[in-house]
Amino acid sequence: MWWIHRVRRGVNLYSALLKTYWQVVMEYRGSMIMWMLSNIMPLVMLLVWVSLAKSGPIGHYDSREFVRYYLALLLVRQLITVWVVWDLDREIRLGELSYKLLKPLNPIHYHVAFNLADKIFRLFTLAPAVFCVSFVIPGLRFDMSPLHIFCFTLSLIFAWGIRFLSQYCIGLLSFWITQSLAINEAFYAGLLMLGGVIAPLDLFPHKLALIVRYTPFRYMLSLPVEILLGNVPANKLLFQLLTQFLWLVVFFFSYRLLWKRGLVRYSAVGA
Repeated sequence: MWWIHRVRRGVNLYSALLKTYWQVVMEYRGSMIMWMLSNIMPLVMLLVWVSLAKSGPIGHYDSREFVRYYLALLLVRQLITVWVVWDLDREIRLGELSYKLLKPLNPIHYHVAFNLADKIFRLFTLAPAVFCVSFVIPGLRFDMSPLHIFCFTLSLIFAWGIRFLSQYCIGLLSFWITQSLAINEAFYAGLLMLGGVIAPLDLFPHKLALIVRYTPFRYMLSLPVEILLGNVPANKLLFQLLTQFLWLVVFFFSYRLLWKRGLVRYSAVGA
């Protein structure tokens, strides 16, 4: 059947791309590790909240619960890290995109494969350390039931997809403006504030917490963390995952629209 052929072709294509970019990641593994270590915002906020919790619990978080939360956040944040906006901005501004457009493959696939190769490296580098710490220190264990592991994995994939496509959409704005990176910085600030990095979302005032649930930031970062910690009731897991998937669909169609209109503009100026 035709769809089996297309799936097989896609698998073979991504296998080849992943092998290529895995070699790139291995070549620059030292830089990758340094980049991972430089992402210390969760550790900074952990120290802040642990020091504040010494005088007593904050909400339902004591010092140990803050450690558990930020340990999970550190793992999730590393696995949804995306840098495609900088690559795409450079390719559009300098005309490097023209070379990729000569190939039969949509340029997004190169960025996806490179990001996936990086995530495999980060997973094998960071995940064992995080889970070892969680088992060594009493009371830091995560919810490892089959249901939560499945939902956490699915939510993590959706979170990375939302993060990737949102950055890709911002990068595509370079077809029209020269300040797409500034927009990305503002968007990133929103992720820090409303994605659960500065503080767990359930410590937000009630009205603000309700507003945050209608933004994409929670579904880029906080939701997988909440699932891993077992903070999402089983009867609400499906609804939360469906909401997260809807945000993924929104950004996918936004990407398709920006890509089609941006290519017309890119061709019109002779790039």
